[in-house]
Amino acid sequence: MDGNAKKSVRETFLEETDRDRSKSRLESNSEESLKEISSQFFEMVPVRKMKWKDDDAAMLMIHPELQIQLLNATLKHPLCQSFPPALSYRLYFMKLLIQKLESEDATIADEIYEAYTDLLSCPEEDDETLCYKSYLIPPGEYISLQESVHLVSQGTTGLSTWQAAQHLTEWVLENPHVVSNRTVVELGCGLGFMGIVICKCCQINSYTFTDCHSQVLKLLSKNIHFNLGIDRARQELASSSKVKIKKIPHQTQNQHSQLSGMGISEDCQSSKDVDSIARLAKSNQIFGDEDDENSVEANQLIVKSKFWNVDASCGSASFKQDPRVNLCHLDWECVAQKQLENLNADIILAADVVYDLSIIPALVFVLKTLLRHNCLGNKKTRAFIASTIRNEDTRDAFLIAMASEGLSYSMVENPKQRRFFYDRSVPIEILEFYAS
Repeated sequence: MDGNAKKSVRETFLEETDRDRSKSRLESNSEESLKEISSQFFEMVPVRKMKWKDDDAAMLMIHPELQIQLLNATLKHPLCQSFPPALSYRLYFMKLLIQKLESEDATIADEIYEAYTDLLSCPEEDDETLCYKSYLIPPGEYISLQESVHLVSQGTTGLSTWQAAQHLTEWVLENPHVVSNRTVVELGCGLGFMGIVICKCCQINSYTFTDCHSQVLKLLSKNIHFNLGIDRARQELASSSKVKIKKIPHQTQNQHSQLSGMGISEDCQSSKDVDSIARLAKSNQIFGDEDDENSVEANQLIVKSKFWNVDASCGSASFKQDPRVNLCHLDWECVAQKQLENLNADIILAADVVYDLSIIPALVFVLKTLLRHNCLGNKKTRAFIASTIRNEDTRDAFLIAMASEGLSYSMVENPKQRRFFYDRSVPIEILEFYAS
């Protein structure tokens, strides 16, 4: 009896130990899984392309409390209250989550249905042309960008973050010495994803965001203020100052409906003909937006004077809350050599700028001027250009044009760590250029 009793106690102890280990392992796995799903949700990864580990779904089926944790990591997360993804995206996310759970006959937490019902009751007009995408960066904070839910909007592809920018940003985060204490100039910066991440994570001397599209620069100035200004500015701007952009013409929306699911653009490389996108962007008119109160316009650069010091003579502005940060209206096709030289770039960054044969001569002129300006100094100027290789003929034409100007290049090793969620099915390469 005593032996059996001792054996029973021992077995009970082992069973409890196994349960504790399983619970601990479950909690550890679920925390990592929820973080990954949450990151994809805030980046607005197309729902049907979201990466769910097999164990994720199983844990949600067995443990309804994890469903609530998932809800708290997405729809109920404080970030979603201030910088929400598009309403159509949130609806689609919840719809597929419920379908996934129901298909497995799982016990679904009441909170899941309540959250979905709340979304269904939201007025349609709340889901505007612009939405927020948020990206998790080291050491564990988010940056939030106001972006277009459409691939082409307001006559430009610059109102969305392209995957090559995420790829190059991952590389810079692994090689921060490249930009450390350097004067960095970004060409075709779009809405500022790469520059904002670098300004927050790296020790740069200065960073100049450049683009040629007035609407892009206007929205970029707000994204900079969201993320690089004082903390309370994020909350104030999120609630009160969405940029007013005219609705996209119905015809333009239809041309890109194949890229949209529930109103959300697929990743840019899902388009088979990026050249046609560039032509469409160039053909549309870009203005028509009302000026904000207390805004200053300088050479098509429209910013709020409350936050920016404007130099009207060259169409540039510096951010009052962080003088390292500058904006510049830069049209490659009509920029003066002196304006480029005045940028005094040590490092040039660009992503997905080699997309159309017609822009190559102007782009090469800009790069040649920037690379040669400081070529005799102690620190030779270098350019790092990331490109999604959709059309090898366009890429080769660019490299030939650069070589004809005496500019050399070398291939850069791709980043090892995958920090952001974007489609990697189309190859992305990073090239380093320098004056020979």
